[in-house]
Amino acid sequence: MRKLLLALIAILIGTFCAQQAEAQRTQTRSGAADLGLGEYTGIRHAIGVVDFDNQAGWRGRWQLGRNLSIMLESALSDTERFVLVDRQQLGNVMREQDLAASGRAAPARGVAQTGQIRPARFIASGSITEVEESASGRDGGIGIGGVRVGGGRQQAQITAIVRITDSSTGEIVAQERVVGRAGRTALRIGVRHQGMSGELGGFEKTPLGEAAQDVINQAAVFIAQQMEEFPVEGNVIRVAANGQVLINRGSEFGVEAGQEMVLRTEGEQIVDPMTGAVLGVEEGREIGRLRVVRVEERFAYCEVLEGETNPDVGAVVYLK
Repeated sequence: MRKLLLALIAILIGTFCAQQAEAQRTQTRSGAADLGLGEYTGIRHAIGVVDFDNQAGWRGRWQLGRNLSIMLESALSDTERFVLVDRQQLGNVMREQDLAASGRAAPARGVAQTGQIRPARFIASGSITEVEESASGRDGGIGIGGVRVGGGRQQAQITAIVRITDSSTGEIVAQERVVGRAGRTALRIGVRHQGMSGELGGFEKTPLGEAAQDVINQAAVFIAQQMEEFPVEGNVIRVAANGQVLINRGSEFGVEAGQEMVLRTEGEQIVDPMTGAVLGVEEGREIGRLRVVRVEERFAYCEVLEGETNPDVGAVVYLK
């Protein structure tokens, strides 16, 4: 009788574990989460993402600040509203450029060159202020003959302050406190970038990973909605022989033929004479309007609708 009972328990345990594994596979293979932002066809901003500060002092197997930054980079990419500028591997890129410029590397075309790193006007970052992990209640499980299997559920919660910083001035232009809880948001497997760590896949399957995903989904929505209010800036890079004006924004930024934009002179930096801090940039003088006539991936050709027909290189264009 005892052997029969043990065999029955073994069968039930196997069935229970199989069901849990299948549920986990279904949950973690659900694809990119629907952030509720809808389809976007507007102009994209260039943005970089840096590691979150772990102000909560949490220590464990996972590099929490690093993993949150990777997940945020992925979520922002999934919104299709941004041009992601890699800041996770910036140190490696700069070292490669320095090597190429030192004369110690074999000469070659198309290799890393100094002065070619793409700037990002805005930087997304955050600070982890609270991390809570606990086991609560008896959930699921099987009880037979006084034997219980699968008794508890781990809970996790992460609180973070998410920020958008203007890299030209260091000013925080928007910030929000978000709280993520395990089980509230479906996990997602989205686009991964070069900064992906090998541990991320395992991290996502934990209660802490679920709470992190909830934080990141909220952060991505907040950043996307805030950035809708900011115009995208570009610059004049050349005036062609046929009079068309070339700007340094193309299809990767969502620029399309027929779009119109305002042309302004470069504004001067506003500097606090007492502290030397850069307070912002003065709006330049409006000198004309342009219309996009042809688009390449990283630049576009424009015709002058009115005003200055030969703008200086560096003159600013504002796209909305």
